[in-house]
Amino acid sequence: MNMNHAQRLILSNQYEILIRLNPERADYYRRCQTIIARGYCLQMLELEKEFGHLDEATCREVISTLEMYHALKVSYENLSPDETVDVSANRLEFIGYSRGHEKELADYVCFLLDEEGRFPELGKSCAMLNSELAMRDKYQRMLLAWQDCPRHYKLSIQEIRKVLNA
Repeated sequence: MNMNHAQRLILSNQYEILIRLNPERADYYRRCQTIIARGYCLQMLELEKEFGHLDEATCREVISTLEMYHALKVSYENLSPDETVDVSANRLEFIGYSRGHEKELADYVCFLLDEEGRFPELGKSCAMLNSELAMRDKYQRMLLAWQDCPRHYKLSIQEIRKVLNA
């Protein structure tokens, strides 16, 4: 994190305000304030990690993943019970990203669902999502399979299976 003296002074003052406003986290804010005020570059990198960064392409990928899950549910609900007998509806539930391996992606999903109020049709909130395993690779394979389908919101059971098994 490269900051000039004025920026460091402003951030240091912000931490001073946080110390006073949030006494239960005062020790943490005091440590951050010391790091910034004294310019400890190694520890400043540690603080920088708290500021996530997702590029536009990654954000679009996450949104596409949520749209795909919506399309899977819509398509499944439009099929007859005879067609869906061998595919459990539970497989169509979005389970989220791993907090341990994909924190920034999980945080973005939480922002979209809880802060922006997007994708209410998924019936999920941030508190309901946390995969034990890293899911991004799986979701990327599923997206490729879904994008190959000619009608994204009118999938056949074979196309749903293909997406789920990608």
